[in-house]
Amino acid sequence: MDEKTVYKKGIEKGMRKGKILLLKDVLNQKLALTETDEACLSNLTEEDINQIVHVLYKINTLEDFHDQLKKLSDLKNRTINNTQFSFSHD
Repeated sequence: MDEKTVYKKGIEKGMRKGKILLLKDVLNQKLALTETDEACLSNLTEEDINQIVHVLYKINTLEDFHDQLKKLSDLKNRTINNTQFSFSHD
């Protein structure tokens, strides 16, 4: 890998970490996140983080937060299953 690629990947990783920290901070102001909740946030993809940010106004309780995480998980599972289905019927 060249220096430019390493630099770009470092910037992307730093931006992702920054978004997660900001999201944790905002959510902790609204509700008390558990360590498990914080770990879940740390494992989210960039796309998942962006989706949670878009519905942040809907998250007022831990139950709301868990519902959003479940929706993301369900969406991923449907996408994976649809992809597998489309490949298996070619």
